[in-house]
Amino acid sequence: MKIAPGIYEVGAPKWGYFKAGNTKAYLVEDGDDLIVIDTHYDADARFILDEISRIGRKPEDIKHIVITHGHRGHMGGMATLKRLSGAPVYAHEWEADIVSGDRAIPKVDIFVFSPIQTWPIIIVGQTTGRWNKVEPVTVDRIVDEGDKIGPLQVLHTPGHTPGHLALYWPERKALFTSDCFVTWPLITPGWRNTMLNVPQSWQTLARLATLDVEVISPGHGDSIRENGGAVLRALAQKGKF
Repeated sequence: MKIAPGIYEVGAPKWGYFKAGNTKAYLVEDGDDLIVIDTHYDADARFILDEISRIGRKPEDIKHIVITHGHRGHMGGMATLKRLSGAPVYAHEWEADIVSGDRAIPKVDIFVFSPIQTWPIIIVGQTTGRWNKVEPVTVDRIVDEGDKIGPLQVLHTPGHTPGHLALYWPERKALFTSDCFVTWPLITPGWRNTMLNVPQSWQTLARLATLDVEVISPGHGDSIRENGGAVLRALAQKGKF
Protein backbone atom coordinates (compact mmCIF):
# COMPACT_ATOMS: atom_id res chain seq x y z
CA MET A 1 0.00 0.00 0.00
CA LYS A 2 1.37 3.40 -0.99
CA ILE A 3 1.58 5.66 2.04
CA ALA A 4 3.65 8.51 0.57
CA PRO A 5 5.47 9.26 -2.70
CA GLY A 6 7.98 6.49 -3.22
CA ILE A 7 7.06 4.63 0.00
CA TYR A 8 5.01 1.42 0.25
CA GLU A 9 3.91 -0.33 3.43
CA VAL A 10 3.68 -4.14 3.39
CA GLY A 11 1.71 -6.01 6.03
CA ALA A 12 0.13 -9.43 6.33
CA PRO A 13 -3.48 -9.11 5.09
CA LYS A 14 -4.56 -12.26 6.94
CA TRP A 15 -3.68 -13.39 10.44
CA GLY A 16 -1.52 -10.31 10.89
CA TYR A 17 -1.76 -10.66 14.66
CA PHE A 18 0.12 -13.95 14.51
CA LYS A 19 2.72 -12.67 12.03
CA ALA A 20 4.89 -11.29 14.85
CA GLY A 21 2.15 -8.84 15.84
CA ASN A 22 1.09 -6.87 12.77
CA THR A 23 4.68 -6.51 11.68
CA LYS A 24 5.48 -4.30 8.68
CA ALA A 25 8.07 -4.16 5.93
CA TYR A 26 8.62 -1.26 3.53
CA LEU A 27 9.59 -0.64 -0.08
CA VAL A 28 11.32 2.60 -1.00
CA GLU A 29 11.70 3.73 -4.60
CA ASP A 30 15.07 5.27 -5.41
CA GLY A 31 14.63 6.06 -9.09
CA ASP A 32 14.49 2.71 -10.86
CA ASP A 33 15.80 0.87 -7.81
CA LEU A 34 13.98 -0.54 -4.80
CA ILE A 35 15.15 -0.60 -1.19
CA VAL A 36 13.53 -3.19 1.09
CA ILE A 37 13.41 -2.30 4.77
CA ASP A 38 12.95 -5.48 6.82
CA THR A 39 11.57 -8.64 5.27
CA HIS A 40 8.52 -9.58 7.29
CA TYR A 41 7.81 -12.89 9.02
CA ASP A 42 7.26 -15.45 6.28
CA ALA A 43 10.25 -17.23 4.77
CA ASP A 44 8.81 -17.01 1.25
CA ALA A 45 8.48 -13.20 1.48
CA ARG A 46 5.22 -13.54 -0.39
CA PHE A 47 3.58 -10.34 0.78
CA ILE A 48 6.61 -8.28 -0.20
CA LEU A 49 6.82 -9.99 -3.58
CA ASP A 50 3.10 -9.44 -4.13
CA GLU A 51 3.51 -5.72 -3.45
CA ILE A 52 6.51 -5.50 -5.78
CA SER A 53 4.41 -7.07 -8.54
CA ARG A 54 1.42 -4.84 -7.76
CA ILE A 55 3.46 -1.67 -8.30
CA GLY A 56 4.77 -2.96 -11.60
CA ARG A 57 8.25 -3.92 -10.46
CA LYS A 58 10.30 -7.13 -10.41
CA PRO A 59 12.41 -8.75 -7.68
CA GLU A 60 15.48 -7.86 -9.74
CA ASP A 61 14.69 -4.19 -9.06
CA ILE A 62 15.65 -4.71 -5.41
CA LYS A 63 19.12 -3.21 -4.95
CA HIS A 64 19.34 -3.00 -1.14
CA ILE A 65 17.89 -5.16 1.68
CA VAL A 66 18.10 -3.51 5.10
CA ILE A 67 17.59 -5.52 8.30
CA THR A 68 16.92 -3.10 11.15
CA HIS A 69 17.49 -5.72 13.86
CA GLY A 70 17.74 -9.45 14.35
CA HIS A 71 14.22 -10.49 15.31
CA ARG A 72 12.31 -13.10 13.32
CA GLY A 73 9.40 -10.84 12.40
CA HIS A 74 11.78 -8.52 10.57
CA MET A 75 14.09 -10.93 8.78
CA GLY A 76 11.91 -13.93 7.85
CA GLY A 77 12.01 -13.42 4.08
CA MET A 78 15.52 -12.05 3.67
CA ALA A 79 17.07 -15.22 2.21
CA THR A 80 14.34 -15.51 -0.43
CA LEU A 81 14.65 -11.87 -1.44
CA LYS A 82 18.44 -12.10 -1.62
CA ARG A 83 18.26 -15.19 -3.85
CA LEU A 84 15.75 -13.57 -6.20
CA SER A 85 17.44 -10.17 -6.42
CA GLY A 86 21.12 -10.67 -5.66
CA ALA A 87 20.92 -7.48 -3.58
CA PRO A 88 23.32 -6.90 -0.67
CA VAL A 89 22.02 -7.21 2.88
CA TYR A 90 22.76 -4.42 5.36
CA ALA A 91 22.74 -4.54 9.17
CA HIS A 92 24.48 -3.08 12.20
CA GLU A 93 27.59 -4.88 13.45
CA TRP A 94 25.90 -5.99 16.68
CA GLU A 95 23.10 -7.69 14.73
CA ALA A 96 25.21 -9.18 11.92
CA ASP A 97 25.99 -12.56 13.47
CA ILE A 98 22.31 -13.01 14.38
CA VAL A 99 21.35 -12.35 10.76
CA SER A 100 24.02 -14.83 9.62
CA GLY A 101 22.79 -17.49 12.05
CA ASP A 102 25.99 -17.57 14.09
CA ARG A 103 24.33 -16.26 17.25
CA ALA A 104 20.86 -16.95 18.63
CA ILE A 105 18.13 -14.32 18.56
CA PRO A 106 18.12 -12.71 22.04
CA LYS A 107 15.40 -13.92 24.36
CA VAL A 108 12.64 -11.55 25.39
CA ASP A 109 11.18 -11.29 28.87
CA ILE A 110 8.06 -13.46 28.99
CA PHE A 111 7.37 -12.28 32.53
CA VAL A 112 6.74 -8.69 31.47
CA PHE A 113 3.12 -8.45 30.34
CA SER A 114 3.14 -5.00 28.75
CA PRO A 115 1.63 -4.46 26.28
CA ILE A 116 -0.68 -7.35 27.19
CA GLN A 117 -1.82 -7.77 23.57
CA THR A 118 1.70 -8.80 22.60
CA TRP A 119 2.22 -11.41 25.28
CA PRO A 120 0.47 -14.32 23.47
CA ILE A 121 2.54 -13.58 20.34
CA ILE A 122 5.75 -13.71 22.35
CA ILE A 123 4.80 -17.01 23.99
CA VAL A 124 3.90 -18.55 20.62
CA GLY A 125 7.11 -17.21 19.10
CA GLN A 126 9.29 -18.57 21.90
CA THR A 127 7.62 -21.98 21.53
CA THR A 128 7.64 -22.32 17.74
CA GLY A 129 11.07 -20.73 17.37
CA ARG A 130 12.66 -24.02 18.37
CA TRP A 131 11.81 -25.51 14.98
CA ASN A 132 10.55 -22.54 12.94
CA LYS A 133 13.97 -21.08 12.14
CA VAL A 134 14.93 -18.06 10.07
CA GLU A 135 17.06 -18.96 7.05
CA PRO A 136 20.27 -17.02 7.69
CA VAL A 137 22.17 -14.86 5.22
CA THR A 138 25.56 -13.24 5.33
CA VAL A 139 25.47 -9.51 5.95
CA ASP A 140 27.22 -7.95 2.98
CA ARG A 141 27.60 -4.45 4.39
CA ILE A 142 27.86 -3.34 8.00
CA VAL A 143 26.26 0.08 8.48
CA ASP A 144 26.09 2.50 11.36
CA GLU A 145 25.19 6.07 12.25
CA GLY A 146 25.89 8.49 9.40
CA ASP A 147 25.96 5.96 6.56
CA LYS A 148 23.59 6.28 3.61
CA ILE A 149 21.65 3.69 1.65
CA GLY A 150 20.32 5.39 -1.45
CA PRO A 151 18.51 8.51 -0.20
CA LEU A 152 18.16 7.10 3.33
CA GLN A 153 20.27 8.18 6.26
CA VAL A 154 21.16 5.42 8.70
CA LEU A 155 20.44 6.14 12.37
CA HIS A 156 21.75 3.96 15.19
CA THR A 157 18.77 3.69 17.55
CA PRO A 158 19.62 1.33 20.44
CA GLY A 159 17.26 0.25 23.17
CA HIS A 160 15.05 -2.41 21.65
CA THR A 161 18.32 -4.12 20.72
CA PRO A 162 21.87 -2.72 20.94
CA GLY A 163 22.31 -2.65 17.16
CA HIS A 164 18.85 -1.44 16.19
CA LEU A 165 18.70 0.85 13.15
CA ALA A 166 16.20 3.41 11.91
CA LEU A 167 16.28 5.12 8.51
CA TYR A 168 15.51 8.76 7.72
CA TRP A 169 14.63 10.27 4.36
CA PRO A 170 15.02 13.98 5.03
CA GLU A 171 13.83 15.16 1.59
CA ARG A 172 10.52 13.34 2.13
CA LYS A 173 10.40 13.96 5.89
CA ALA A 174 9.94 10.21 6.31
CA LEU A 175 11.23 8.11 9.19
CA PHE A 176 11.35 4.31 9.25
CA THR A 177 11.54 3.45 12.94
CA SER A 178 11.16 -0.31 12.98
CA ASP A 179 10.73 -1.25 16.66
CA CYS A 180 12.08 1.85 18.39
CA PHE A 181 8.61 3.36 17.79
CA VAL A 182 5.44 1.39 17.05
CA THR A 183 1.76 2.17 16.64
CA TRP A 184 0.38 -1.28 17.52
CA PRO A 185 -1.14 -2.20 19.88
CA LEU A 186 -0.60 1.37 21.09
CA ILE A 187 1.69 4.27 20.27
CA THR A 188 4.85 3.60 22.25
CA PRO A 189 8.67 3.50 21.94
CA GLY A 190 8.53 -0.23 21.25
CA TRP A 191 7.09 -3.09 23.24
CA ARG A 192 8.18 -3.01 26.86
CA ASN A 193 8.52 -6.79 27.04
CA THR A 194 10.95 -6.92 24.10
CA MET A 195 13.26 -4.04 25.05
CA LEU A 196 16.75 -5.00 26.12
CA ASN A 197 17.40 -1.52 27.55
CA VAL A 198 14.36 0.54 28.56
CA PRO A 199 16.11 3.85 29.47
CA GLN A 200 18.03 3.70 26.22
CA SER A 201 14.75 3.25 24.32
CA TRP A 202 13.45 6.51 25.75
CA GLN A 203 16.72 8.26 24.93
CA THR A 204 16.41 7.06 21.34
CA LEU A 205 12.83 8.31 21.15
CA ALA A 206 13.86 11.73 22.46
CA ARG A 207 16.46 11.94 19.74
CA LEU A 208 14.00 10.95 17.01
CA ALA A 209 11.61 13.63 18.25
CA THR A 210 14.12 16.30 17.17
CA LEU A 211 13.89 15.29 13.50
CA ASP A 212 11.77 17.08 10.91
CA VAL A 213 9.24 14.31 10.26
CA GLU A 214 5.82 14.03 8.67
CA VAL A 215 5.57 10.32 7.81
CA ILE A 216 6.50 7.62 10.31
CA SER A 217 6.67 3.99 9.24
CA PRO A 218 6.90 1.71 12.30
CA GLY A 219 7.85 -1.93 12.72
CA HIS A 220 4.41 -2.86 14.06
CA GLY A 221 1.14 -1.14 13.24
CA ASP A 222 0.02 1.37 10.63
CA SER A 223 2.12 4.26 9.40
CA ILE A 224 1.47 7.81 10.53
CA ARG A 225 1.05 9.80 7.32
CA GLU A 226 1.10 13.36 8.62
CA ASN A 227 2.28 15.32 11.67
CA GLY A 228 4.54 12.47 12.72
CA GLY A 229 6.98 14.80 14.44
CA ALA A 230 4.26 16.09 16.75
CA VAL A 231 3.39 12.51 17.73
CA LEU A 232 7.03 11.76 18.57
CA ARG A 233 7.44 14.93 20.61
CA ALA A 234 4.27 14.32 22.61
CA LEU A 235 5.35 10.77 23.42
CA ALA A 236 8.93 11.79 24.24
CA GLN A 237 7.65 14.23 26.85
CA LYS A 238 6.26 11.32 28.86
CA GLY A 239 9.67 9.77 29.33
CA LYS A 240 8.28 6.62 30.94
CA PHE A 241 5.60 3.95 30.61
